[in-house]
Amino acid sequence: MFDKIEFRNAMGHFPSGVTVVTVSDGQGGVGGLTANAFSSLSLDPPLILICVDTSSQARQYIESEKAFTVHFLADTQEKTAMSFAKHGPGKAHGVEWELSERGTPRLTEYTVALECQLENELEGGDHVIIVGRVLDISTHKNDSLPLTYYKGQINALVPKVE
Repeated sequence: MFDKIEFRNAMGHFPSGVTVVTVSDGQGGVGGLTANAFSSLSLDPPLILICVDTSSQARQYIESEKAFTVHFLADTQEKTAMSFAKHGPGKAHGVEWELSERGTPRLTEYTVALECQLENELEGGDHVIIVGRVLDISTHKNDSLPLTYYKGQINALVPKVE
């Protein structure tokens, strides 16, 4: 048998991208979280999923507001990822953001931003799987490499040299 630390360490061997999810805090500010548990789910309709700790304040904001934005981060955005990974208020302190046309908070720097409405929630142990319907896609045209998460560390992807 194994314990949850061993399970977490084993899962850390699977590299993933790093996203920041932003959501209105209902008071004119921005809440959110850093998430590496993200995936596309469906092309028709366009659906994505993120996994969020059941005790997360961001989960409560998403349930209340029914809208959020998922940002794919560039390798230069470790500070942004760490800011949104903190617990408690003030996650967006020092991070530039704006409201989208739909009124959802969106970072001003990102590689791709997916504006979503809450489609469904599924319980999954100590996390909830949040399914979002993608309403809008914004892409910054740049040559940035993605920010990644591997073995408990945020890293820049290193391109293969041939």
